[in-house]
Amino acid sequence: MEEQKMKIPEIGLVICNSGSSNTGALTGTAAMKIVEELGEKVGICSLPALVNNVPRQINLVKKIPYLIVVDGCHNECAKKILEKIGIKIGAYINIEYDLGIKKIGPFTTLQYSPSEAYSVYSLILKRIKERELLK
Repeated sequence: MEEQKMKIPEIGLVICNSGSSNTGALTGTAAMKIVEELGEKVGICSLPALVNNVPRQINLVKKIPYLIVVDGCHNECAKKILEKIGIKIGAYINIEYDLGIKKIGPFTTLQYSPSEAYSVYSLILKRIKERELLK
């Protein structure tokens, strides 16, 4: 079977998405909502593949014209991973710094409010719109 040609999105989201904490769950929840709304224009990149230096994933991410990195806390895991492998970041969001949403800790997956989820979603969407204005 022939491999289907992959469409590279205009914008890539590199998100913490650690479902073990409230802030990691928030980044994942917001990113999924963005992709649902914007479709093929935005894609979520595989952070585990990047940290494990999977060549195909690294090459794909490098082809994406604009990357928005979204971290959930002061540990800045997603940002550090991209910096370590030399991938340029277009915009950076840290929901602890930018929105004042504190990480509660491990095993707090669902301990966030609908207003916090909306705030994270809105900030990512704002960065996407800012990018569109610069084009």
